[in-house]
Amino acid sequence: MNSKTRIAVVGAGVVGLSCALWLQRKGFEVILIDPDDPGAGTSSGNACTIAEYGCIPVNSPDLFRRLPSLLFSSDSPLSMDLGYVLSHPAWMIEFLLNCREHKVDRIIRLLGKLLAKVYDGLDPLIEMANARDLLAQRGFMHVYRDQREFEAAKSSNQKRRAQGSSFVELERGDIEELEPNLKFPFQRGLLFDSISHVLDPLALSQRYFECFQQNEGQYLRQRALEVVHGEGSVQIRLDNGSSIEAERVVIAAGAFSKSIEGIPTKLLKLDTERGYHVQYSNMQHLLKRPVSWHHAGFYATPMNRGLRFAGTVEIAGYRKPMNPRIIDYLTRKSREMLELPEKPDQEWLGFRPTCPDALPVIGFSTVSEFIIYAFGHHHLGLTLSGITGKLVAELANGEDPSHNITPFSPRRFL
Repeated sequence: MNSKTRIAVVGAGVVGLSCALWLQRKGFEVILIDPDDPGAGTSSGNACTIAEYGCIPVNSPDLFRRLPSLLFSSDSPLSMDLGYVLSHPAWMIEFLLNCREHKVDRIIRLLGKLLAKVYDGLDPLIEMANARDLLAQRGFMHVYRDQREFEAAKSSNQKRRAQGSSFVELERGDIEELEPNLKFPFQRGLLFDSISHVLDPLALSQRYFECFQQNEGQYLRQRALEVVHGEGSVQIRLDNGSSIEAERVVIAAGAFSKSIEGIPTKLLKLDTERGYHVQYSNMQHLLKRPVSWHHAGFYATPMNRGLRFAGTVEIAGYRKPMNPRIIDYLTRKSREMLELPEKPDQEWLGFRPTCPDALPVIGFSTVSEFIIYAFGHHHLGLTLSGITGKLVAELANGEDPSHNITPFSPRRFL
């Protein structure tokens, strides 16, 4: 396509910003559309790790057995709003169908291959945005309460290794030496020594945005309501009553992509998995690296501004208010893990875009070659943002994608 082609990107989270920067690298004129500050939504509240090891989905063959205890235990990282689930049965049925072992193994293989390309997409953006100081390579630790828990996770961890993840197994003494401030006597663990994490995800998005503006990118602080596709172009109707025209549009609005009219996201079964964090200011010195507590379902991550405990899963859509039970759970478990103040300084709720097969949606819309999808990244939005942007830019430029995106196509739901 002509290097002056005008492309709109709907969504200014880390995925949308990555798409915008990669499109600029290809020479496109880019308009970024979002009702909020760039990176201020779900992208700002994640667990901050570049999770190259993250090929194991929430979908699990043993979920049917574990579901009652996960749902009804006060010590569970999983919560479901029954009314919401019953009103959205298609997603839940499809999710459970993807918990069969052969389906899960396929998901693991597909994610593993994509995760191997993470830095192909991320490194060029870090350099463009002069953001290397926001990335720390201190490794990542995964800890288990006892040997039984460790053995139960062995199959999944062997599958991680088969997809290229490198880690060493830890005994209690190793864990105490590496992270001496942990209060809980974790008996076993894994150390992924090469893993990096972001020290401030909001600052990273802001660097990306500054780079975008320096490259003459245009930003519209509006909500995209509808996309109308025609002959050779699209029109995007905005909530101020105006509309803009572009040769192509990239939909990268995360969980909110499904609220945009004119694109058949209902066919994709896109839904929302709510994630939470609590954060303690000036407590980052307690850990040297991110630590994931397997049983508790969260990450503890040392950042520039404090120590963040992020994770959990709640199925309840994006209209309900914050669930205080989950905040209480994170606060209680974080204080079991480390010596912390009685209450965190920050409580946060975000909305992960999720498809029932735990795979992102990357590719041309089923209704128009002028609409490109880039959403549904589940727990891997930050990790996969760069490679998603690169693949989107290649599609927009008429190139063969540098990675096989057929498994991530929206056509897989037809």
